[in-house]
Amino acid sequence: MPTTTSDVSLGELARLTFPKGTHLPPANMRESQVRWVVMAGSGVTPQAGDLVLCATAPNRKELQAWSEAGVAGLAIVGGPKPSAKDALPTVALPASASLRDIQRSALELIVNRQAYLINRGGEIYQTLARLTVEGAGLAELARAMSELTGKTVLVQDKRLIPLAEAITPALAPVWAEALNALTAWTQLPDTLRDRRQAAAVGGWRDQSLPNGLNRLVCPIIAKGMARGFLSIVSKPGELDALDQLVVEHGAAACALEMAKAKAVSEAEKRGHGDFVDAVLVGNVSLDELLRWAKRIGYDVEPPHTALVWRWGGKDSPSLRRLETLVNQNVTKLGLNALVRPRDNEVVVFCAVADDGRPNVALKLAEAIHRSAVEEYPGTPAYGGIGRTAADLQDWKDAYREASQALSMATRLNEKTPLYFGDLSVYRLLFQLENNEELEAFCREVLGPLMDYEGAGDLLETLDAFCDRLGNLSQTAEKLFIHRNSLLYRMERIQQLAGIDMNNPDTRLAVHLALKIRRMLRPVPHKKAAFTP
Repeated sequence: MPTTTSDVSLGELARLTFPKGTHLPPANMRESQVRWVVMAGSGVTPQAGDLVLCATAPNRKELQAWSEAGVAGLAIVGGPKPSAKDALPTVALPASASLRDIQRSALELIVNRQAYLINRGGEIYQTLARLTVEGAGLAELARAMSELTGKTVLVQDKRLIPLAEAITPALAPVWAEALNALTAWTQLPDTLRDRRQAAAVGGWRDQSLPNGLNRLVCPIIAKGMARGFLSIVSKPGELDALDQLVVEHGAAACALEMAKAKAVSEAEKRGHGDFVDAVLVGNVSLDELLRWAKRIGYDVEPPHTALVWRWGGKDSPSLRRLETLVNQNVTKLGLNALVRPRDNEVVVFCAVADDGRPNVALKLAEAIHRSAVEEYPGTPAYGGIGRTAADLQDWKDAYREASQALSMATRLNEKTPLYFGDLSVYRLLFQLENNEELEAFCREVLGPLMDYEGAGDLLETLDAFCDRLGNLSQTAEKLFIHRNSLLYRMERIQQLAGIDMNNPDTRLAVHLALKIRRMLRPVPHKKAAFTP
């Protein structure tokens, strides 16, 4: 037996070199150190540290002799399931196992561990990459990795949202709790939180989880960036060299699958986007649009409505990030929708129920708004929603309404998305926005208040008074002031602007002027400051 070898535990040797269907001895018997591998037979005298490969079960005399010699263990073709009562650590090989192949692989590992692991890793990658080429998808990749390792496998995107998982029976009872930990950003190792740094460093990390489990986690890298994460999860002390190979090369296979899926998705998005452009430009006949929709596999029969989104502020994120937010929420809600970035906005046509108010689209808008606030709290994302379009020929009208609602949301600095059907009188005012009489009317009614610095409280008071339909108690409650303070303000408004809110026509004019002011935001003429 050569002396330039490295000892390998029986458990690791079996996991890396023995065929599928092998039964290992109990965990406490797998740490036996193997120095060499021999075939049982005449003329062979196993020595201390040898693993003996047996075509048939040895007799009692052989077992006693080998035990006295200090052999590391036995591997028996078609042998009984190993037990803690066995005299020696015993591995049961499947009936179809080739002892010659096992011996060759095992000795390669013992003699040149590094070279063997490189070759074994290449074999694992080829197996997984073949599945990708065959169109298996991430779910099938996760299942294959779980079969290779016997461990639970989880594939996540860059935001730690699970994309695929394969759960072993051993972890099934605690998986829900484990998944909560695995989807928490705080549980990701520090060196992986910067996705560029994670890609630059590469490799897997061994991590203990809060619920008593362990995992190997490896970034899924594409184009110099971590695009997701692959984890192999197990109970403490069970992760080994095979798991390390699978998580490393499995991450590369996942990157290949994700790149392929992204290419397909990008092609699909281009097709959908071109269709949306054709609808909005209006230079394609309805019949051709219907044929086009059929070619790209999109169902335009259900009623749809339009949503339009735009960033606010100067240093806003890219339009691509807004598009990503929209697509993520469309996918999360499982909606039938077309998404198209155009110029400085993202347009969505979303299928809705034929019941008047587009509740599905409103729910989507709320979800997009929440995501934008969570991810980009310093930048507003303005949104507008149009009314339901029963037919494809009406989609352009829904887009026009959504654009008007978006414009109003931007002007009014309304952070929550606006639905065109809820705009009320603003719909009329929007049509008159370029009419000089609109601002003239606003100044005629509110001018004395608009032109004095420091009179903002009085305008706010008028707005609240109109909003509460002239109810003094409710107005005071909304403004968080005492009723007497409200009465004082109303008197000052009448003194300064000559506004008598007891007159119904005056109340209507004031309410309308306040809405015009909110929409147009006219610049006040500077005069002496007013202190209420």
